[in-house]
Amino acid sequence: MNKIFLVLLAAIAFQANADPIWIEQNKLVGDIGGWRAYAKEKAAPVSPTSSVNFTLPQAIDRAWRNQLDWTNYLPGSESISNYSILSSAQRSALQQRYAIAYETTKAYYELVLLKEKLAYMENVLDAVAAASELTNRMFKVGNTNQLNQLKQQNELYKKQLEFKALQTKYEETRERFLQRMNFDASDTQFEVDRRLPNPPNFSRQLTDRERKAIDFGTINNPASVQVRSNARIAHQAYLNLHQAALKYKNEILPNQKKISEEKLLRYNAMLIDVFHLLEDAEDQSKLVMRYIDANAALLTQSARLEKALIDAQMDFSNINSR
Repeated sequence: MNKIFLVLLAAIAFQANADPIWIEQNKLVGDIGGWRAYAKEKAAPVSPTSSVNFTLPQAIDRAWRNQLDWTNYLPGSESISNYSILSSAQRSALQQRYAIAYETTKAYYELVLLKEKLAYMENVLDAVAAASELTNRMFKVGNTNQLNQLKQQNELYKKQLEFKALQTKYEETRERFLQRMNFDASDTQFEVDRRLPNPPNFSRQLTDRERKAIDFGTINNPASVQVRSNARIAHQAYLNLHQAALKYKNEILPNQKKISEEKLLRYNAMLIDVFHLLEDAEDQSKLVMRYIDANAALLTQSARLEKALIDAQMDFSNINSR
């Protein structure tokens, strides 16, 4: 484990010599692995040897091969400076290409999100299970009341149901992704990435061409107004989500880490008991899962923005070529 885990072991050893009650509590927590919630990152589960990692670029490429109108798609057309030279069918195929990329990205990251959240949810479940077991033992020897025991049991039951619901959602999402990819029997043993990529430190900047394309200017065509409005909405949503993801990554999670370290110091000084640490471990995992949600929303919105921008640029080229 990491440095925090070693500090915890030292604290446990010190307090075990000082108070026999701590021996029982800390031995149980160590036995069930409850302290792993303090680790920066849980070890990756071992996948079956027959499974193959399936990346997002591979998923998009496969979706293009299966769904894109290759008869009318002009390779490299996404890089040209003037979309007006494309035929109507070619423009439609190019828009379809970005739509397929967006929908595939959305489906892929939804699956990765659930996979990553399942790993962290195990930490939450471990912490609640430890608290419930400790409360049961303390109740038997008269160190706590039945109200606390029942509260901890109910909390454990609720978390077990939440974990099972998350597992079911992951399995259903995996099946839908399998169908979207049009896999045959030989492809079903696949694994998506274990975790989402970190959000970029800097937001995507619009090019001059893109800024012009989303500007309303003097257009009075309702369809064009809608296309450009959608692009502006997509861009603003992307900026908001980027800011939120970075807020979690750079401020909220580091602050929570400091809170956890402070509680560990208080625990070492025997100012709080083990239950406070278990509650903190659960809080920490909840924040991590909120960060996962924010990061997944940003990644999906990034693909949606690319689609909205190409629609706006194509509309801009068409109007200015008339």
